[in-house]
Amino acid sequence: MGNESSKAIGPMRSAQTVEPEAIPPEKRLHSDRENRQSTQSLDKDQATAIVSDHALELEKSVESRVRRKIDMFLIPTMWIGYGLVYYDKAILGSAVLFGMTQDLDLSVVDRSRTPPTTSTDRLSWATSMFYFGMLAGLYPLTFLLQRFSMGRVLGGIVLLWGLVAMLTAAVTSWQGLFVQRFFLGFVESIMPTAFMCIIASYYTQKEQALRQSWWFSATGGWTIIGGALNYGFAQITGGSLKRWQYIYLLAGALTVLYGCICFTIPNSAVSAWFLTPEERVIAVERLRKGQTGVRCQKVKSSQLREALLDWKIWITAFMMAGA
Repeated sequence: MGNESSKAIGPMRSAQTVEPEAIPPEKRLHSDRENRQSTQSLDKDQATAIVSDHALELEKSVESRVRRKIDMFLIPTMWIGYGLVYYDKAILGSAVLFGMTQDLDLSVVDRSRTPPTTSTDRLSWATSMFYFGMLAGLYPLTFLLQRFSMGRVLGGIVLLWGLVAMLTAAVTSWQGLFVQRFFLGFVESIMPTAFMCIIASYYTQKEQALRQSWWFSATGGWTIIGGALNYGFAQITGGSLKRWQYIYLLAGALTVLYGCICFTIPNSAVSAWFLTPEERVIAVERLRKGQTGVRCQKVKSSQLREALLDWKIWITAFMMAGA
């Protein structure tokens, strides 16, 4: 953990000097609880709540066991989530094959020319509107993610994402599709950032690159899963809805279910419910050894200034802009 977090670690002392014998046990317990809560203020790293000033020596077998336990919960959860992101973006192409182009007038035939020409500019703009929405939603949703509880913010946004996806089935014009695609990109923009924050909050720097690649591999896995689902939708011959509408209803329903799971994601290793109290301490000590913090929910001007003056960030920004 950083220097600031290391300095903050330690027992809180009362402002008044009182003899311990003069304090009843009930009030002393209440005071200790208040002190522990005060250490979890927004100004400080949450790790100050459970670790001491001095680092603990960890056995490799114990550390590996805790890491595997973290992997078993977080990696499948993120893999499914990013798979839904990829599937949701990719099903527009499948919907076009199943009649969306004709139903929403996404293609325009110019019969004044010989031979007549077909323009698919509306379809191209529908694809682009998704990424415009991602650009618009990235900064405000990232702020919410950093400022408030991880599980609550992520769960609420994912539920909204599922609702927007299902509402695609109610779209009746290409203008409505533009609006839907924009808001779909807006709410989905939080997912990659959230997953990177989760990885940084649970793993050391040496472990992060591999774990990032694991959840990102969902793009390949869900290409196979999505193809199988689309083949099933191609067999639909009846019903009151078009086949492309069924695709979005399923994608939205799966996303809503995933949103309920997101509410169970802990804010950090300090509050990880799937770890025992002893394992939480070990999880935090692992991060201390890697010189990384757990989670601090306040934007600090000194850190912002340091980021703006770091040439590596600007080089990365130019590389991403030119990609």
